[in-house]
Amino acid sequence: MKRKNILVAAAVGVAVLVAGYPAFSWYFGRQIEAAHKEIDAHIATLPFVKLVSHDYERDLFEARETIVVELPGTLGKDAADSKPMRVTLKNVIQHGPFPGLGTFAAGRSTGFIEFDEDIQKSVLEAFGGKPAMEIQAVYGFGDGHFMLTSPAFQFSLPNEAEGSPLTLSGDGLELSGEFSRGLAQYSIRGGAPRLEMSDREGQWIALTGFRVEARQQRLFPDELLFVGSQRFSLAGLEIDPGQNEEGDELPQLMLKDVQYEVQAQADGEFIDMNAQTGAAGLHIGEQEHGPVVYDYSLKHLHARTLGTLLRKLSSTDPATLREKRLAKVFEPMKGDFIALLTHGAILSIDRVAFHLPEGEVKFNANFRLDDSKAEDFNSPLRLFGKLDAAAELVLPARAVDTLLGSADAEDEEGYAETANEIVTRLVQQGYVTNDNGILGTRLILNKGQLLLNDKPFNPMTLLMSQDGSPGNS
Repeated sequence: MKRKNILVAAAVGVAVLVAGYPAFSWYFGRQIEAAHKEIDAHIATLPFVKLVSHDYERDLFEARETIVVELPGTLGKDAADSKPMRVTLKNVIQHGPFPGLGTFAAGRSTGFIEFDEDIQKSVLEAFGGKPAMEIQAVYGFGDGHFMLTSPAFQFSLPNEAEGSPLTLSGDGLELSGEFSRGLAQYSIRGGAPRLEMSDREGQWIALTGFRVEARQQRLFPDELLFVGSQRFSLAGLEIDPGQNEEGDELPQLMLKDVQYEVQAQADGEFIDMNAQTGAAGLHIGEQEHGPVVYDYSLKHLHARTLGTLLRKLSSTDPATLREKRLAKVFEPMKGDFIALLTHGAILSIDRVAFHLPEGEVKFNANFRLDDSKAEDFNSPLRLFGKLDAAAELVLPARAVDTLLGSADAEDEEGYAETANEIVTRLVQQGYVTNDNGILGTRLILNKGQLLLNDKPFNPMTLLMSQDGSPGNS
């Protein structure tokens, strides 16, 4: 093609694009508005969040959006006198195909978080005159990505319970990720370098090196139920509780390299979830108890029933929680909890491990109901007969006093003596093993029969001496 023809073709292409740009912009603006209106349904599924208003004003090349939500003021004892807090998100959205004459995209937005007028001034002061949170988003053609940032801050908060004001400070927050329309999928990563809270009495808590990574996929189009992976970590957590009423220094607590990872996956109509929690170090006062491990799993959870439970939780009236009427909170969910169990849910503590001065303690357990039905829950005896449970415990013999010591200091010696007598009796009768000072036992409960180390066990054994006569306990 001759150079002249190339120039003519390019000029025609540019002319078509310029002439059609308003139509493209109108189309993309309409698509973004429709996607943002879907946000209302997502907010309705969040616990204790009420959508007050969602205003959207769309022009040809730009739109302005304002979302106002209401959060409970407090769930404490003085909650009856507190008013809900309103949080406002204000977005300015530029329409594509070249929003702001920048990246080729369907659109891009910049949003800011604001609070009630009576606290917004304090928030601005705490964040150095900057918005508490800024959200930048770019909308692709079916997906998008975002960046959320919050600057360093320092708050002074009243502390009526202790009488000393609290200071809350941090070095800011930064999160980024990707999303698809309707939150069918999303990913997130980022963290905060430091968060600290202290008072004038010397009490403080410091959190450093917080990180989060997640990749989630919606399981059902009509449920806010996701499967995938989530990982949270802390470089360190330190707590100094200060002094007790007598003026004595209380032991400090330090956690190092804390990890919490959850994997959830769908298996037909069910969800399996595995969680691993641990810390490389756990220091309480002068004693090191790490590394610490707590792994658990929830398997064969009926997905639709779980979604119903979450939906009912999201619609719980915060006033009920303020009044601490937990029975009223969970009563509407009772049937759904029972349905989860009758669908064969398996609850497992896969591994608990920590250190005492005497050595390491290890524990695991699992629980399920065998072929249970809803009517079984009306009969505790029938339900007990369908309980299928197992547990294992390993610990140093010298740690029994530490774990079972009496809270009553005057009776502590007698209580510890009784506990050791019981352990000795269990070892003598073969219900507990003692391998060079390491105690171990395995418990199995199935169809109403209780086994310890594979031997039928009667709890009355604890009250009998080895020759069958009543013991001292």
